[in-house]
Amino acid sequence: MKIISKETSKRVCDHMNNDHIDSVHKYLVHYGKISIFENAYMEEINNSYIKINYDGQSAIINFKNKISEEEIHSTLVSMIKNIKKLNNL
Repeated sequence: MKIISKETSKRVCDHMNNDHIDSVHKYLVHYGKISIFENAYMEEINNSYIKINYDGQSAIINFKNKISEEEIHSTLVSMIKNIKKLNNL
């Protein structure tokens, strides 16, 4: 069973918010279909989805498949590469 602990979720969210906030914003725009926001941050990651808080609201971005803690990095990197590929960046 693929489980992501609350501790890992907090660590990943803190890292993404501190070091890769541009990617968090791109996830929200591309996968969350939210194009207008003032503030956004990754609130939670679990085996099924990412939760991004934007301006006091939440967007849920579901993964195609359930992921494990070992798959978090590759999944998030793959998602951002997909965005860049689709947008010719």
